[in-house]
Amino acid sequence: MKLFVAIAALVIACASAASLDGIARPGFPEGRIINGLPATKGQAPFIVSLKSGSHFCGGSIIDEHWVLTAAHCLTKSQFQLVAGLYERSDESDVQIRNVNGKQFIFTHEIYGGNVGPHDIGLSIVEEAFDLNACLVMDLLPLPALTCLLANMKALAVVNSGWGRDNSGSLPNTLQTLEVDIIGYTECKAAVPLDAPLADVNICSYTAGTKDGACNGDSGGPLVKNTKGGYELVGLVSWGYVGCASTQMPSIYTSVASYKQWIADTIAAYKN
Repeated sequence: MKLFVAIAALVIACASAASLDGIARPGFPEGRIINGLPATKGQAPFIVSLKSGSHFCGGSIIDEHWVLTAAHCLTKSQFQLVAGLYERSDESDVQIRNVNGKQFIFTHEIYGGNVGPHDIGLSIVEEAFDLNACLVMDLLPLPALTCLLANMKALAVVNSGWGRDNSGSLPNTLQTLEVDIIGYTECKAAVPLDAPLADVNICSYTAGTKDGACNGDSGGPLVKNTKGGYELVGLVSWGYVGCASTQMPSIYTSVASYKQWIADTIAAYKN
């Protein structure tokens, strides 16, 4: 079964080569794109770029007014949500929505503010996204409350490939990468004993390789391609850094574990 990991890539200053070669430690993805391949235009129409001067996180449209991302991405009170972006250098066909104020930002109440579980948040835009224009075509259905099976294949779609690649350059177009999804027990065995891993996390891991969440952005969506369309199953949360050297799993927030929280948060705002 195929999955897509759709991750808007990060345009921020990357750590130096020296720091990337240091001891692996839990941290947030740095946006490095390793062994990726160019995506086709329109392959991930649900991705948005969170931008404040430059791109800093990824997210996904779940409703014409709502974007789901990682809680640790929602530390700014003002930023832009950019939908329909494919090439980093071309914003001619994008939709840009402004978020102005903390009242439009919602993070999980028990998220600890650092690497760990409950790393999920929502942002609302007053001006609805036009889901029939540009590359934003369909709503992302929320997943059923079922477990994500281990040993699935996933395709990591890094929004525009803006993180640095193997050569250290910044690709201009969306990048893709296939990764393996593993179960919680296998993931727990592959990380250090003190890892802040919880059963509300999903992991990607291929033993002996350096791919995963470091290939994209925090908050970017992990989606399963089903007969009924894309199903959102995870958000990029954290991994072990330095990204270019670690061979440990990459960690996502399981969206299914927070389906009720998402529904309750949206309902409370509307009321």
